[in-house]
Amino acid sequence: MLKESILLTVGSFKAAEMWVHAAHHMTKGPSFIADHELLFGRIYNTLSEDYDKLVEKLVYQMDDEDFGCPVLISSTASEILKNYDSPSGLDERSISMLALVLLVDHIKGVENFRNILSDKGELSLGMEDFLSGAVNQYESYAYMLNQRLKM
Repeated sequence: MLKESILLTVGSFKAAEMWVHAAHHMTKGPSFIADHELLFGRIYNTLSEDYDKLVEKLVYQMDDEDFGCPVLISSTASEILKNYDSPSGLDERSISMLALVLLVDHIKGVENFRNILSDKGELSLGMEDFLSGAVNQYESYAYMLNQRLKM
């Protein structure tokens, strides 16, 4: 159960990173430059860095290299991505709307993962700090996306 939850969380980080990176490539329209660099560029860079930190923490803390296995992670990320429309071919508003939905879902998943680790007695202070900091940043990005949608 714990290992499955961990792999699902790692896959969620990778899926969110991949989707937002694609949004970065697919964004268009009058706000292209701002969306491309300042919004989606920032979000996917953060998700990429957080994915890296998460995998390193888990491999260390759980002493299990499966949490860095590209086959397991990409398979899990692929299953998660099936729940979201691709940003390819969408207009700028739809991309932002789907990005917000995906990010809010990811935040909920990270919060759930934190609770699972805590319940299992596996939540180290460093992991709690990392997960809390990640959610804090993602909430800021959710705010930005929400404001973007008010245009």
